[in-house]
Amino acid sequence: MTKNGARLVGTVTKIEGEKVYLATDYAGTIAIVQAEVVSIETTTPITVRLVGGTNMAGTLATSPSGQVTITGTDGTITTSVDRVASTWSAGAPDSAVESLRRKWSYTVGVDVTGKSGKSEQLGTAVSARAVLAGPSDKLQFYSAYNRQETDSVKSSDQFKAGIDYANQFSGDYS
Repeated sequence: MTKNGARLVGTVTKIEGEKVYLATDYAGTIAIVQAEVVSIETTTPITVRLVGGTNMAGTLATSPSGQVTITGTDGTITTSVDRVASTWSAGAPDSAVESLRRKWSYTVGVDVTGKSGKSEQLGTAVSARAVLAGPSDKLQFYSAYNRQETDSVKSSDQFKAGIDYANQFSGDYS
């Protein structure tokens, strides 16, 4: 990769957010502002997304005129460094697409409390929650059970369950 006439040698790990990330032996991973990169070359295939939305897997090489050629199994595309929107490892999922996917998360809790002395108390509580969250919405399933006994007499026996859906459908409104 060439930046303002200086040749930087390393492995391009990704291009994202108008920065080129280069893994080097001498300085670790460095981020370079993409607008300052004059040429770029890769020896192993990567997947490239251009500003217009075109995706192609292949190797990158820059011609003396500054044009970047992406060479893949389906042919070649010629563009410029500034038209490369992002890259990622060939065969790996696109991080922009992954950030838009909904993801599940789960929590489970158990609580046991007790006390002995003038009176005997035992409390148990169990809760569970499953959340499916995306960039603009969230679906939650939840349940909880609480039981309390004082001197072997039930003082609380409560079960809750519910579903909650929230959608951030427009900017500040949900």
